[in-house]
Amino acid sequence: MAIRPARLVAVTVLVLIIAALAFLQAASSVLTRKQPIYAAQLFPLNGLAVEQLAAREFTSTVKTEADIVPAAMAAAETARRAFAHDPLAPKALAILAIGESDATDKQQLLNAATELNRRDLLLQGLVLEGQVARKDYVGTLDTLNSILRVHPEQKASFFPILMQALGDDAALPALAGILDRDEEWHDDFLKAASRNPAAIPNLAKLRLSQGKVDPEVDRRLIDGLVAAGEVEQARRIFASATGRDTTVPGENATLDWISEFPPFDWKLADEAGFRAQLGGSATELEIFVRGGKGGPIAERLVTSPTGPFTIRVAHTLAPAEQVKDVRLQLRCPGAEEPFFDEPFRIRPHGFRVRAAPAQCTSVLLTVHARAWSGRSSIRGNLDALEIVQN
Repeated sequence: MAIRPARLVAVTVLVLIIAALAFLQAASSVLTRKQPIYAAQLFPLNGLAVEQLAAREFTSTVKTEADIVPAAMAAAETARRAFAHDPLAPKALAILAIGESDATDKQQLLNAATELNRRDLLLQGLVLEGQVARKDYVGTLDTLNSILRVHPEQKASFFPILMQALGDDAALPALAGILDRDEEWHDDFLKAASRNPAAIPNLAKLRLSQGKVDPEVDRRLIDGLVAAGEVEQARRIFASATGRDTTVPGENATLDWISEFPPFDWKLADEAGFRAQLGGSATELEIFVRGGKGGPIAERLVTSPTGPFTIRVAHTLAPAEQVKDVRLQLRCPGAEEPFFDEPFRIRPHGFRVRAAPAQCTSVLLTVHARAWSGRSSIRGNLDALEIVQN
């Protein structure tokens, strides 16, 4: 059957138009992420390209927090066009939500967007901020878990929002789950929070509301609290973690060499050629200092005894002529110079201390050891120290 020339021309033109549109769509798709402006120009119906264009318009003008809402309002028209071409455009909805001044309409936009997409970072960040503002702390943790499973590299961006929630006493029951360390990001958050002075008080309250938690959580909290000068709160957490008291009981205290929770237990050196470790029991410490090495080999914080006191020590350090290079030092926390600094002697003896300075409620007790270059290594055992009030 012969094909009429007019029909052939019409079919050919239609095929060429479809091919051209397909080419433009394909080219636009390729350029969507890196060149959204060109992608949108090639194929204006490419909703994803227009969405990327709206996102760039929004982010390019944000320099400070005050710029966020105006930037979203400026990009709103492009965001609406993206949504019109692609109703599954989460960034477009997020930009519209940021620029929306009415709280109810803003929440409706976010609800609609999260029904479409629960993985977009910008959108989930908005949801998270809204949950904190509404004090929906259970939802806050769920959203944060969702975000950080997909975008673990964004921890530092979202932790400040959770820090803000931690500042609210009402959030503590919901946030107790972070102490279980069930999610990979929990450890990093606890580490960051334990070094944030604003977060530490409620983080400590949160810990003290629990019976037992992972010892690593307690270590980080104790370390952070002491560094922030919150020594008494750190003592309470130590007592909760161990069932032991950090004060010096009575007139005679034996300081064994347990190192589980420094600084209320001992912090022991553990380097090549410079180390301290338990001997046969917690009342015996083995030390080894190679020539050319030196520094604090064991230290811990103790409550200042009232009035004069003596620290008794027995040891098997050798060689005898280098025993004097092991010293006992006492200093107030934060002080650069010790208020007491005397060498060990060959035989067991007592270090007599007149009294700690009046401002010192706690004392950092340090065993400092040095083997000078070209000399023999120092090695031997230290028995548990005894503090005797005179």
